[in-house]
Amino acid sequence: MQILGCQTLFDFVNNQKNLRAAGLQAISSMIWFMGEHSHISVEFDNMVSVVLENYGGPMKNLEENNSGQSRWVQEVQKIESRMSPLPNFLTKVPSWRTIVNEKGELNVATEDARNPSFWSRVCLHNMAKLAKEATTARRIFESMFRYFDNEKLWSVHNGLALPVLREMQLLIDSSGQNAHYLLSILVKHLDHKNVLKQPDMQLQIVEVTTSLARDSKVEPSVAILGAVSDVMRHLRKSIHCSLNDSNMGTEVINWNKYFKEAVDKCLVQLSHNVGDAAPILDVMAMMLENITNITAIARTTICVVYRTAQIVASIPNPSYLNKAFPEALFHQLLPAMVHPDHEVRVGAHRIFSVVLVPSSVCPHPSSTRGVKLKASSIPRTLSRTVSVFSSSAALFEKLRREKSFSRENASLENKENIASEEQLEISQNEILIRLKSSYSKAYSSRSPPVSSEADENSLSNSNTEYEANSLRLSSTQISLLLSSIWAQSVSPQNTPQNYEAIAHTYSLVLLFSRAKNSSNETLVRSFQLAFSLQSIAFNEGGPLPPSRRRSLFTLATSMILFSSKAFNIIPIADYAKVDITEITVDPFLRLVDDRKLQAVNTGLNQPKNVYGSKEDDTLALKTLSEVQLPSEQHRETLASEIVRSLGHLSEPELSSIRARLLREFLPDDVCPLGSQFPTDAPHKVYQASAEENEFIIKELQFFHLMMMMMMLL
Repeated sequence: MQILGCQTLFDFVNNQKNLRAAGLQAISSMIWFMGEHSHISVEFDNMVSVVLENYGGPMKNLEENNSGQSRWVQEVQKIESRMSPLPNFLTKVPSWRTIVNEKGELNVATEDARNPSFWSRVCLHNMAKLAKEATTARRIFESMFRYFDNEKLWSVHNGLALPVLREMQLLIDSSGQNAHYLLSILVKHLDHKNVLKQPDMQLQIVEVTTSLARDSKVEPSVAILGAVSDVMRHLRKSIHCSLNDSNMGTEVINWNKYFKEAVDKCLVQLSHNVGDAAPILDVMAMMLENITNITAIARTTICVVYRTAQIVASIPNPSYLNKAFPEALFHQLLPAMVHPDHEVRVGAHRIFSVVLVPSSVCPHPSSTRGVKLKASSIPRTLSRTVSVFSSSAALFEKLRREKSFSRENASLENKENIASEEQLEISQNEILIRLKSSYSKAYSSRSPPVSSEADENSLSNSNTEYEANSLRLSSTQISLLLSSIWAQSVSPQNTPQNYEAIAHTYSLVLLFSRAKNSSNETLVRSFQLAFSLQSIAFNEGGPLPPSRRRSLFTLATSMILFSSKAFNIIPIADYAKVDITEITVDPFLRLVDDRKLQAVNTGLNQPKNVYGSKEDDTLALKTLSEVQLPSEQHRETLASEIVRSLGHLSEPELSSIRARLLREFLPDDVCPLGSQFPTDAPHKVYQASAEENEFIIKELQFFHLMMMMMMLL
């Protein structure tokens, strides 16, 4: 008995591998049984632990035997860990029906039958088949996640989580199911109470998610969009933490920096896996919904949505062309454009510009249409020197070249046009002289030059990139944008960056309205808006301080210039150009090549006064005093020139347009004007205009009544 006991103990100690293989063989059968009968045992967590403990058995022994290897070998293993740290990972495991025949007999090689790692992977295969429903899949993955949490196995270099989850992902995909649910639940695991207390683990989970997303299918799904939304939320949290990092230690600051970079890479990869811009734009709209008035939260929200817009712009999407601007996002951007915080307002304009013209931040859509772009190249394509507010300037340059080419062709076809052009130039000079006479002497001072060579050079080299892959604006959207621009322009809290953003959006509205049948309506409303803002700029009793009124005048005059260029009314363009360069000078705003209003960066050789300070207000009053208030005769002259450019219309239509140009701009009632909307002087201007309209209506009603009475007589 003693001898038999010793021999039994010897066999037990020296056959642990066979015992573990036999145990895992039994567990694999139990998991298959659960799948057949749709039932999960209460001991499933223990079963998962046993399976995962034996999944990397051979690698553990290999690491123990090679513990004294040199450092460079370890680095090589880290680099190659993207494939798998397990040498048997690429070995295909046969199906369960191949392993066990209909009679219940085992049909595997003797070497595999005694290998615990083989049976561990068989268990994983059966788990993947078990995860057919969302509830069951969540139960399986949560058990795995708990094991990885407890054993700290999330590292992408030497952890077990990545190879296990990658194999599960491949198995789910091969079975015809969508493995995006794995990415979604993995991102949600970042909010688990066990993970929240371990920052390094959070970073590792994000890296694992990014790596898994690289091998995932590219198709839109509810699960992948949920993951995108959650990652955007984590990016917002990381940006918010970096706002007040002065009170944090160096270690926390560095971790937050790495975490933000990792989350950004994850967002890029997940967005690429969606493969379509439209669903992500809806997610962006949801994040902007009911944006808070709390400054810090609102700014981080806008920052995340803007970053997502940049990423979406980098996704090759042929169906993007000629689509209307998404209504959901548009109606969330309108309130953001009139948000109390000036930085949020600028951010909303950036988002609008990038979504409308994706090539403003990424050049590839127009040049690589139909070519699949790797997600890893997206961050690199976004590193550009051109400002997002340069797209309108590029479109203006494209428009100028088209007109120049058209004039050259017309000149070759008919040389008689030369004489008519000379006559037109003489007429334009006469009009320009009359317009100049309505103003006082030119203000002699000049604003200091601004260094923007990189921006302008990049802009000139990328004009062709803005031609394609743009959305379209509906007539209703154009009308609402003009009303919103009016409300934004008269805000007392504006900064030079706000005026730059407003001018850019205004230019985009003009350029995208030219191809519409209602372009004449936009022409009237745009000039009407610019004329009204000019009048408000000279209202001394209003709520706007002198510095804002000076900038508003610069903005309004630039608007007149942009409108005349967009609709090819050259005499008014010449007037606006002379007015903005000679009569008034804003040291904080400058006109770049007659195509773009740019905020002047404060720094060396730049304006020394603080914008809006007492000194700046004093200088602004002096500047405004050099300019006479535009008279009714002056506005009538401009209106007549605009009407003359529309000679193809009937006389009643021209008379109606001229009358509208002489009236003040009235914003749409349905457009959100924001809490910063001034209720004093500007409102009185439009109140007077409304009373004038009411008087005209009453006069027409009275005239109609008199005509009816005469007919009865």
